[in-house]
Amino acid sequence: MHRPEHQTYSFDEFHLDLTRGCLFRGTLELKLRPQSFEVLKYLAANSGRLVGKNELIESVWNGMAVTDDSLVQCLKDIRRALGDETQQIIKTVPRRGYIFESEISENGRDIYVEETRGVHLVIEETSDLSETPGRSLVSGTSRSARFTDTVKRHRVFAASATVVLIALIIAGAVFSKPILSWWFTPPSIAVLPIVNTTGDAGLDYVSDGLTESVITSLMRLNTPGAMRLRVSPQNTVFLFKNNETDPLGIGRRLGVNSVLASKMSQENNMRIFKFELINVADGSVSWSKQYAVSWSKPHMPGINANEEILAMQNEIPKDIAAQLPVGLSDADRQVLTRRYTQNPEAYDLYLKGRAEFRNAKPSGLRRSIDYYQQALDIDAEFATAYWAMGVSYRMQGTIDERPDKEAAQLAVDCMKKALKIDNTLAPAVNAVKLADFDALDWKAIEKAGPSHPAYRFYLQATGRMDEVLDEQKRLLKFEPLAPSANFVNCLALYSGRKYDEALAQCQKTINLRPDGRPYFGPESPWIHLAFSNIYAQTGKFDEAIAEINSAIELAEGSEAMMAMQAYVYARAGRRDDAVKILNFLHGQIARGEYVPAQNIAYVYANLGERDQAFAWLNKAVDEGEGRLVGLRTDPEFDPLRDDPRFPELLRRLKLPE
Repeated sequence: MHRPEHQTYSFDEFHLDLTRGCLFRGTLELKLRPQSFEVLKYLAANSGRLVGKNELIESVWNGMAVTDDSLVQCLKDIRRALGDETQQIIKTVPRRGYIFESEISENGRDIYVEETRGVHLVIEETSDLSETPGRSLVSGTSRSARFTDTVKRHRVFAASATVVLIALIIAGAVFSKPILSWWFTPPSIAVLPIVNTTGDAGLDYVSDGLTESVITSLMRLNTPGAMRLRVSPQNTVFLFKNNETDPLGIGRRLGVNSVLASKMSQENNMRIFKFELINVADGSVSWSKQYAVSWSKPHMPGINANEEILAMQNEIPKDIAAQLPVGLSDADRQVLTRRYTQNPEAYDLYLKGRAEFRNAKPSGLRRSIDYYQQALDIDAEFATAYWAMGVSYRMQGTIDERPDKEAAQLAVDCMKKALKIDNTLAPAVNAVKLADFDALDWKAIEKAGPSHPAYRFYLQATGRMDEVLDEQKRLLKFEPLAPSANFVNCLALYSGRKYDEALAQCQKTINLRPDGRPYFGPESPWIHLAFSNIYAQTGKFDEAIAEINSAIELAEGSEAMMAMQAYVYARAGRRDDAVKILNFLHGQIARGEYVPAQNIAYVYANLGERDQAFAWLNKAVDEGEGRLVGLRTDPEFDPLRDDPRFPELLRRLKLPE
């Protein structure tokens, strides 16, 4: 039967073909990813109206959890295709959304729709495009145009032609480098921690390090704006360390298609790694392989297990990826087998450093830096060792073991050294961008938008906590079990004065690690500090004191934590106890120990000594303390907000309006 269904939007020199999902300038097709096309289509359909960011995400992604980065990348694609860098067609309204400015006209064309037992074959009433070069198979290309033209002349074969056409399109999507990948949800995998069954817990650093290596290698298949394989993050899968007996259950809980389960054993001077790729849908094992390396012993100097593990590190991700529906190219295989050091001893030291970092304690961070330095002394071109050292330095600043400004500079220096060796090392690229935050370059962060790693801090600095919480809600919908994301959400709820929700979120976070491991589990000092701060703000001082005492013990007697203990005492009205701790801390500072000036200011503010509080806050500004980003929002500053010196402090920090 005949039915007018073909619809286009025309604006300026462009035509948006809604039926075929194509964008044209005149007769030239402009390539857009399907999600970018849907964004453009929605904006065009609502031309002249402000479309909010959340509305756009909800409409295009249909409730799927995505970050703002996805939308930003789509807008970049669209503007590149339209040549709209000056925003003449699509205007960005800062902090509000987007307006499609061009005038739209709608056109209709006739098409035939052949209905055969529920299968629809769409045949366009257009000129034959078979001679147009360079057309894509999936978007109405020469082959499909010729095929449909033939079918129009011989409709008696419509039913069988429909099946063949669909098969051709699917084949083009599967066997060419994913032309249709943007139409489908990418395949997903969880690489569970390798179970160390050797009986030697001292070898956990090997099994954990190899797990991290496999995860990192598989993640390299993705590029900004193009996720081909969703890989569960390391800090999520490590929730299940020592609890890997039900890989299917874990896979279902993580919502992935496949689970990689593995174990490390030791037999007859051989270290054996056995891997199984399990299909979560039916529990079948789609692939398995065993790798064996020599077990190095002091009396066997000719055998080096580390060297063999280093070689195996390349082989495993390539073998696994070959079993997944991602269509590997030669370039992909090179990415998967990228080795950052050829020296087995340097690699072993790197693995030990990563193990210490995961310990998440002050002493562990110090030891991790020592291990990385030893690795670099052996191989000065070891890029990932520089990156990892930079991460440890940055973390030292975060937990107040080193002044923020010093930690940030050391971290950036390490990242730059890593990028000098390999300028494609994505984690280092993002880490260097944090220098904008260190320099309080809010304009650079605002210009980059949600894609900037410090954008959350920018929103907090402006006091826009609702936007921070909305963004975190989307992230948690995407990765609900990620410990770090849950913990950060707890802190944001606290800064947003949502204390009951913050308390529940902290409890949820700590429950993710019932085994007590330090990474935001019961042995984490930082989760206990969060509990203490919430209790202190809600007047539950006995609970607050108990939590801060636990935090001090777990943080190995940290002076920064002791200052927070004095703050809790000050809020609880226990002035003598607070002053006693302050006096001790002043003595530590005189001996050269680092105590964050901001923490000292909290104590004086809650003791009612405003002059001292502002003196220490100005010292914190001079020292570049990063947590001052919360000056507008954090409850600890409440006793000072009505002081005329407070606005001047905001100006000194150059906080954005």
